[in-house]
Amino acid sequence: MVFVATSFSFVAHDVLRDSQREMIEDALSTLNENGYLFAAAPTGIGKTAAALSATLARANNHPNGRKTVLFMTGRQSQHRIVVDTVRKINARMEGQKVRLVDLIGRESMCVDVDRFTGRCNCEFGVNDSILHDAREGLKRYILEVPRHVDDVIKQGKERKVCSWTCARQCAKECDLIVLDYNHVFIDKVREASLDSMGVELSNSILIVDEAHNLPDRIRRGLERRLTAKVLRDCVSEMQEHRGKEDEAVVKAVEKEGAEAWTGDAEEAALAEKALMRIRGEVGKHLLNLKQVLGEDSELMTNPEELLGIFQASLEETLDEPMTMARFIRTLESVRIEIDEALDTDPEIACHRLAELLNILYTRQGDSALATVFDILGEEGRITTHLLDPGVVARPLLKEAAGGILMSGTLFPPSMYGDILGMPEQRPVAYKEYSSPFESDRRPVILATDVTTRYKDRSAANTRKIREHIHGLLRQTPGHVAVFLPSYSMLEEIIEDGSWPGRHLIVEERTWSKSRVQDVLDRLHRSRDSGQRCLLAGVYNARLSEGVDYEGNILDAVICVGIPMAPPTASNQALRDYISDRFGERNAWKYSAAQPAMNAILQAMGRAIRKAKDRAVVLVLERRVGDRGYKACLPTGLNMFHTGEPEATERLVRRFFRRHPEPARNTE
Repeated sequence: MVFVATSFSFVAHDVLRDSQREMIEDALSTLNENGYLFAAAPTGIGKTAAALSATLARANNHPNGRKTVLFMTGRQSQHRIVVDTVRKINARMEGQKVRLVDLIGRESMCVDVDRFTGRCNCEFGVNDSILHDAREGLKRYILEVPRHVDDVIKQGKERKVCSWTCARQCAKECDLIVLDYNHVFIDKVREASLDSMGVELSNSILIVDEAHNLPDRIRRGLERRLTAKVLRDCVSEMQEHRGKEDEAVVKAVEKEGAEAWTGDAEEAALAEKALMRIRGEVGKHLLNLKQVLGEDSELMTNPEELLGIFQASLEETLDEPMTMARFIRTLESVRIEIDEALDTDPEIACHRLAELLNILYTRQGDSALATVFDILGEEGRITTHLLDPGVVARPLLKEAAGGILMSGTLFPPSMYGDILGMPEQRPVAYKEYSSPFESDRRPVILATDVTTRYKDRSAANTRKIREHIHGLLRQTPGHVAVFLPSYSMLEEIIEDGSWPGRHLIVEERTWSKSRVQDVLDRLHRSRDSGQRCLLAGVYNARLSEGVDYEGNILDAVICVGIPMAPPTASNQALRDYISDRFGERNAWKYSAAQPAMNAILQAMGRAIRKAKDRAVVLVLERRVGDRGYKACLPTGLNMFHTGEPEATERLVRRFFRRHPEPARNTE
């Protein structure tokens, strides 16, 4: 059912789908109380347009004055969708239009950013007399109509001005800023970003797209690694840095005499002595952990013990003990010459160590922080892990003026509210929205006679999995994607198999974004030439999530197995922590089962990107129908059960008789 969009402001279309209207109403109701909506909204209902309509309406009519909408997404393709949607909103509006600025990382917007000074070469050689006018011209271009960041970068290069600087200067004049999660949920980035743009979190309404990724993005923001090599590099870097500071002192004394400042050189000398001792003491600690590890893959360690080794080294090395805060500041101040053409890891080791120590120091005593030891090559390494993203997200969600967290796989929405630590004093709504076209245009077939469970694996089981795939391939006119839990299983089931009439494209661990785009282009060219492809990838990797297979380029998706996290020490620590926080009943679901099932749902969603797309989904794992796993699926997801490859082939044949042609270039 569709509804005329006359009762809402800031809408992109003349009519709204049922679920889209419902989502706008739910969002407005929650936002009007400065609350949060957690929306499990499938692809095709128009959740981007719905979220923009509700947040812009609230931001422009907030009782405490105008607010700014921050639309956060980790996908650059979504940036373009937001910009295009706002253009449609503006086309239907009279008077003041929505002003937008689209931001990505500085390295992608600027020319040759100096890591120390923060300066770029975008404006190199431009006369100061014309630079001001050139910047103002680019700012007018940005604010004139909603612009995609690629267009702004192109204009910046043509005008020889910094597009990153101009875009940030426009932010405080905009109604909507499109940016990455890190600008809000990573402390160091937020402090360097929002404040300098004149944007206050308390005056912002948040939209988090693909919000199922947010907990892991926050966790990765506090993930740092320590090895013996890092410490060796720190010593070398500090020696080089101290040498430069000593030279600076000599020059200053020659010029200023006894009044010359020598503090930086003294700090560098103290830090060098401390690092020499730290290298030895932490080296012993790593060797001891390596012996304790034995044949295991991981070992949980004590972050307090590691911090204690650093603190003891600072106290015992120096006549004048150096505090941890001073030591971290000195590490952060290190400046050395790096040949990025020769160095495969140009990041300064002292800066990496400073970040790790800052995490250990500021979060000491916090049970949400864990450290894990494992082996990398011949050396051991210690990695920090944040078990509870809520310790980061909770105060930020409390400070902001409400928001919408949405995804096609935000199941169950309440789980994400728990994990992100929703402030108790804030109203919150958890909703699942239905998509009316999925049952007919994306049927899901569950094969109940195969599994990838370790104890049930066999040559006969693998053969039957392949027979199901062959049955689907014989009846599918176009391209098919198959996703598996691991690269080893991909090799065993797919690469070692034979797929007549199909060009096999196998994902590799090292694929870049540009390589993925090459594959997408290849799929479109192959369809136009009549060649059929079998695209094989892994859950939670490049091909199964965050890729838009536009133009209904996939006729079918096959999901093999359940990508359960391996039974490592860090995963057990996460489960134990969740058990303590949310109860043993939720421990398995929150830490293992639900993330695995959401990975399958993400893979299933690759085939249907627009309302008129059509595709069939085949799930080759009988456990998906078991009570525990089935409870992790959306309530409206119905599956056709099949117990043999022949039945699978019949179901697929019937589907493509009803829907023989793919949808192309659909809205």
